[in-house]
Amino acid sequence: MSRVPAVAVIGHTNVGKTSLMRTLTRERSFGEISAHPATTRHVELAELAVAGRPILHLFDTPGFEDSSGLLAHIERLRAQRGEDWLESLRAFASEAKLHAGFSQEAMALRQILQSDVLLYVVDARDAVRAKHRDELELLGRTARPVLPVLNFITHDTGHESEWREQLARVNMHAVVPFDTVVYRENDEITLYTKMATLADGLNAPLSQLIEQLRTARAALRRSSATLIAELLIDVAAARRAYPVKDEDQKASEAARLQDMVRTRERQAVDALLKLHRFADQDYAPAELPFAHGEWQQDLFDPEVLEQFGFNATRALATGAAAGLVIDLVAGGLTLGAAAATGAGIGFAIDSIRRYGKQVVATIQGQAEVTVDDATLHSLLAREVVLTAALLGRGHAAQRPIVGEVTESGDLFQRLAPTLRKARRQKDWSTLNDARLTTSRAAAIRTIATPIETAISDERKNTEEV
Repeated sequence: MSRVPAVAVIGHTNVGKTSLMRTLTRERSFGEISAHPATTRHVELAELAVAGRPILHLFDTPGFEDSSGLLAHIERLRAQRGEDWLESLRAFASEAKLHAGFSQEAMALRQILQSDVLLYVVDARDAVRAKHRDELELLGRTARPVLPVLNFITHDTGHESEWREQLARVNMHAVVPFDTVVYRENDEITLYTKMATLADGLNAPLSQLIEQLRTARAALRRSSATLIAELLIDVAAARRAYPVKDEDQKASEAARLQDMVRTRERQAVDALLKLHRFADQDYAPAELPFAHGEWQQDLFDPEVLEQFGFNATRALATGAAAGLVIDLVAGGLTLGAAAATGAGIGFAIDSIRRYGKQVVATIQGQAEVTVDDATLHSLLAREVVLTAALLGRGHAAQRPIVGEVTESGDLFQRLAPTLRKARRQKDWSTLNDARLTTSRAAAIRTIATPIETAISDERKNTEEV
């Protein structure tokens, strides 16, 4: 069995080494992240695998706390023993008596000397200082290929150009911009591509890893779109029946349907979080009204419509005109039973043609409450925004998720024919007491495709900013 290549993640304390490990492994619980220096006190191993087979070992190492002192210490050691730099580094790393006061650095150097490639993590928000120059001097003496990773590059006060100039001075020209908080798929691919050029034996496994990454990201977008499509079909086809003239029962069924929809959305959000390997406690955002696995602004609040770019007054009018749709967004007790109230012969004929059995049931004394288009539109926008934010979130992110709520009118218009058809299909919703049919699965596939495209476009636009 061939040896699995080893990569050491190294750098000064508190520059994001563990954060990089979390993002590359998709493990939000890997290691410990803190604003305090020297959080990592020992070497930690993580595996990157393809088809269940480990192809790369990543080692998270303790940070350099006193690189200037360490450099001076090894220079004295080298002069005393008459050895070259590499021999002195090996002796320092292996003999405890030689590294008194530098135990953290000795652990890091021990792993460095056993690794095939070094990922030198830099906090691009920091200016280049003497301690960093001394770190680069030490790394240049290890006889190991070094790939600098500029972390936190999206910060407004970054020093990326300054770092690139300094790295070029020590012949480190292959530099990777990366951000462990704001994730960009192309940055990770660039990281693996450049890493593969630095050491023999890395090209084949990293090529496999890149292909797996692309496949997995495409599957993630598709699965997310499918979850959203299932939610929309469930809600569009959901219904509660009541006697036409029983206002109290109408109110009761409307409230019950609202609760059912809220619960179903929470289930969808939980599924999205799990799919993207996040947890609800990661969130308490300001711009996205979402916390602890639940949207903090109620789906049935008219103000939510305004936030998502919809006109609540127009939605109410549309709901009344539909004749069979209660306007739940407005809090809803406005069943526009046009066939019963004589709102117009033309409308009644159209309603019978479109809704068939429901109209007959209304005439016979039964009516149903369902969710109107405006609510479905709002629901779609909420989930697409959340999914796009999750796709752009690194697993080391500690701050609240941030995303801009945008109106998705064009997308909804593409989905509208299928969603309106769902209104007539009781057996398409898990919220009804009915056996699901195979036509439901076909409807989900139909609307999942444009949702997936919208998610991809949203991520592409965000990454190009």
